[in-house]
Amino acid sequence: MPTVRPPAVALLEIHSLGAALVTLDRVEKSAAVDVLQAELNDNYGLFLKLTGDAAAVRIAVDTARAVTAEMQAALTAEVLDSPDAEAWTVIEGPPEYQPLLQQEVVFIPGRRARTMADKNEIPEALGLIETQGFTAVTAATDAACKTAAVRVIAKEKLGGGYITVIVAGDVAAVTAAVAAGREAAERVGKVISSNVIPRPSEGVGQILTRI
Repeated sequence: MPTVRPPAVALLEIHSLGAALVTLDRVEKSAAVDVLQAELNDNYGLFLKLTGDAAAVRIAVDTARAVTAEMQAALTAEVLDSPDAEAWTVIEGPPEYQPLLQQEVVFIPGRRARTMADKNEIPEALGLIETQGFTAVTAATDAACKTAAVRVIAKEKLGGGYITVIVAGDVAAVTAAVAAGREAAERVGKVISSNVIPRPSEGVGQILTRI
């Protein structure tokens, strides 16, 4: 029996992990799309592959363009209608582990047995502080946790000294923590972005579940 493929694919390459997760959250809340894969790229960001019907995929790309423009984040986007069978060998990459970064670089939500939702761990809000340099991200983390009742759920390394720390908690706590963390990071290094995601979408939770 031939493999049934989704009718359309949105390709979103965003040059910031924080901006990519914010964009994914907003896209999923505006369009009926699913995360096929997310892949770290060499531009210190995330390559998102989303599937759905042609109309939903176009809404997703339009939303992504609006969100990244608002955030002043670089975006390369394309819609593939009915991708050729041979093209799927590139679209759907195999699992890949990067020893230098000591983490996966191709995230496949469907491969995970449990999601944040399954574990009843979807937080009210996520906070992301993205820096260039370990000193800055460590100072940011310490200040964030001293300021409000948040927990650290991830530290993502993208290469080139780009690191993102992700904290979780209620909206007020996460907002205060991110503000304090950004201020601390700016004193000792370079801040790439800082963001708060209230009520994170399922796809964001799926990507973070592997942590």
